[in-house]
Amino acid sequence: MRFCILSIILLLSFSSLHADVFSLWPFRGGTIASGGNKAADILESQRLWQEEVIINGRHMEMGVALVDRTLKDALQLLRRKYPNAPMAVNSNSVLFEIPLENGFRRRIFLVGFDGKDTIVQFTMDIPKANLNTSVPWPSELPLPPGAVPVTVMKFPARKSVYGTFKSPYDKQAVLPDLVKALQTDGWESTGEAASSAASGDIFLKNDGSEMMIIGIMQGEEATSSRGTLYLRRLK
Repeated sequence: MRFCILSIILLLSFSSLHADVFSLWPFRGGTIASGGNKAADILESQRLWQEEVIINGRHMEMGVALVDRTLKDALQLLRRKYPNAPMAVNSNSVLFEIPLENGFRRRIFLVGFDGKDTIVQFTMDIPKANLNTSVPWPSELPLPPGAVPVTVMKFPARKSVYGTFKSPYDKQAVLPDLVKALQTDGWESTGEAASSAASGDIFLKNDGSEMMIIGIMQGEEATSSRGTLYLRRLK
């Protein structure tokens, strides 16, 4: 369910729709969401749960819901109701933002599936002030030499943490460094990174207590890269 973590990145980075993510996010369970949602009222969504997310040290809530409409129908409704709202649309998703009375901005990400009349809705209220960009890197995630932290997201209910970083070095240099650091720390690789074309790998702790997913993408400079790491405790 790769789109789940991608939804969070898009909700936070509305002006950076090209956000690249190599990850899996096994969302299951949760609590029923509460509170009003202007867009949800229009779309008649069925709220599933709301989960705490700590992003660069700031506590937020992400809501998840189902909408019994096609993506096309939902988009038409939203455009009629919010004709001036910023929107980004592609073949299977819609990202848009509406202002709230308290000064926050509500960002909503809708994901559709081919042949299905139900879409998934992710919602997050973003404060007016920008998020802190000098957050400490989690000790449980490796950070390659020369890399700079960008975003750290913690999910307390799931005992999971997700981090992104920028590196001045290319993928061919950064990925082996990460793999070596994890193996030295007692992680066992699935072997994906052994391929010269690999962009990431999946690791399990030797005692089976944790799972780590890593991914490396090319950065803005040809010789740079961006990385993502996701740690989930299984026990």
